[in-house]
Amino acid sequence: MNRNAILILVLVISSIGPVLGSICDNAPCEKTINASIGKDFTISFESNAMSTGFEWWTKFDPEYLSLINETYLSGNASLRMVGVPGKQVFTFAAKKAGETYAIMLSLQPWENGTIGTRKIFPVVIT
Repeated sequence: MNRNAILILVLVISSIGPVLGSICDNAPCEKTINASIGKDFTISFESNAMSTGFEWWTKFDPEYLSLINETYLSGNASLRMVGVPGKQVFTFAAKKAGETYAIMLSLQPWENGTIGTRKIFPVVIT
């Protein structure tokens, strides 16, 4: 990924942050995730990054969440066929009680950060 694409991607993702307070008022949100401090939870999506180039990226408040792992699981690992959809799995740890969001963006980083899909997950941490 070239330097300009990374810069554009950072700008796209960071521009979403300031609207967290009323984000579900302005965009549809996914089902709320209930998490416990110190416990991990996952968010996963079908992905076809190997052939379409769209990858899932995440934006979250590091005061409440930390990203423990992000992995791609091939839909047919034994054949490694191009075009076979797989799954991207994000594992988060809940750090602090409160309410926050995990914003997931499916985008092609080299295409000026063009967003294909956006999903917003409210997270309630107890």
